[in-house]
Amino acid sequence: MSLTTPMKLILALVIILLIGVGFYVLDWQKKQQQIDQLTADLNAKKDKLAKTEEEIKQLPILTAKVDELEKQLQSLVASKFTQEEPELFVANYIAEIERMVVGQQEATGDYDFSITSITPGAMQATAVAGGEEEKEGAKADIETAGASPEALQGFPTRVFQMQMKGRYATLVDFLYQLGALELDRLVTIN
Repeated sequence: MSLTTPMKLILALVIILLIGVGFYVLDWQKKQQQIDQLTADLNAKKDKLAKTEEEIKQLPILTAKVDELEKQLQSLVASKFTQEEPELFVANYIAEIERMVVGQQEATGDYDFSITSITPGAMQATAVAGGEEEKEGAKADIETAGASPEALQGFPTRVFQMQMKGRYATLVDFLYQLGALELDRLVTIN
């Protein structure tokens, strides 16, 4: 069968159209999805970059705040550390605890509240983070037998075991007062 020229043209157009549709379905559509995905990723990274640039602009302000807070912390530490001889440390600590117990008894009306025993441990020098030398004359009390908190790294510490008796509310309030820097030294409680 012989095809006429118009039929040949129509057949050629149909073949070209099928090739175009096949190209779109098999190749172009996947590439377009990849382009859309990469465009979305690019926009997300641009947003992240803008956010990071904003944070960088805020960095000097945050650095100034950190410096100010460090100065406040150092002044608090300096005000809470008593400069005393190491051999007087335990005696002074026990005297301060006795003062707090009497105050707690009067404040709560729980005159049965008492500390039945205080057992001081040996003085321990903790390592300073970053390898700095140990600070001289600094004292810290730690009511735990565990590791020193990071903030107390570099300060000598002493662990005290305390046994108390009294009403539960009185014990909780006493421990709160002890942890609230009521002593003339730093105390952590666990």
